[in-house]
Amino acid sequence: ARAAVALSEAWQWPLLPDIRSQLRLGEPGVIAHADLLAGSPAFLRRFAPDAILQLGDRVVSKRINALAQGAAPYVVVHPSGARLDPGHGVTHRIQAEVGAFSRGLLQAGPVAAEAGWMDGWRAADARAGGWLDEHFAREPALTEPHLARIVSEQIPAGTGLCLASSMPVRDLDRFASVRAPRVHVASNRGASGIDGTIATAAGLALGLDRPVTLVIGDLAMLHDLNSLPLLHRVGQPVVVVLVNNQGGGIFSFLPISTFPTVFEHYFATPHTWSFEHAALQFGLVYAAPVDAGAFRDAYSLACSRPGPTLIEVRTDRSANVEEHRTFDRSIDHLFSA
Repeated sequence: ARAAVALSEAWQWPLLPDIRSQLRLGEPGVIAHADLLAGSPAFLRRFAPDAILQLGDRVVSKRINALAQGAAPYVVVHPSGARLDPGHGVTHRIQAEVGAFSRGLLQAGPVAAEAGWMDGWRAADARAGGWLDEHFAREPALTEPHLARIVSEQIPAGTGLCLASSMPVRDLDRFASVRAPRVHVASNRGASGIDGTIATAAGLALGLDRPVTLVIGDLAMLHDLNSLPLLHRVGQPVVVVLVNNQGGGIFSFLPISTFPTVFEHYFATPHTWSFEHAALQFGLVYAAPVDAGAFRDAYSLACSRPGPTLIEVRTDRSANVEEHRTFDRSIDHLFSA
């Protein structure tokens, strides 16, 4: 990660960090809101890149992946021989350790971007971040984006952050604050499955020997309820932030959601359960805040406790889709003038 930062600064190429890169949170100078910028046609009319250098695995952001497909050259550097190219857009594939490769490029000399290129990206990133600050400051509702923003702002520095698949990892990637402290981020990607996520958070707390916050959806929670006892055995407090939208929220963003006769039953897989009694059964302190202020208080208190806590937040899947689309329209409008 440090070699990637040094390379970006030397070449004056914008660094678009994935949430799992250890550079998205607590790292000044990176393009923190890259996903939102990559989703703005108005921004891309001026700032679509000619070349992409991807260091490491595929990124979480579908928009940044799409952005890379339009670049030539599109170079991927990874220590394994895996293709990492579902869109078939990679022009050069280099099998190498990322740090050594980046340091080698630094020694070879700069491939400098045009004057003002980095400044333009950073100015746009600051503009998008400022708009988000204003939006969340006047928004008392506890939406899924707002929850992600609060966690990124309040998580104690130096702790661990475990992100479940589907919306949690995407929302932290998209909406985390530039003022977020530096923490260790982990997420199971692979096939983006939801099995074993609570166990992963327990393993992260054990391995880091530090407190951990887990942000998880309700279906992932249901798939791994029997791992909740592990949270008492890891020697560090684990705060579970549960987003309960009563089904698979990410599927509401897909075209299949326009086919209600099959969508709810086979994709959204709705339920009516809450998790208060699961918390009580396994000895977790339980909270259910109903607005942003109450969530801030509950999360702050949970981070100060010696044992595990479950904070359950109820949201609405349909409202969440519209909330995300509002962000996209608003950010695009910033660059349309």
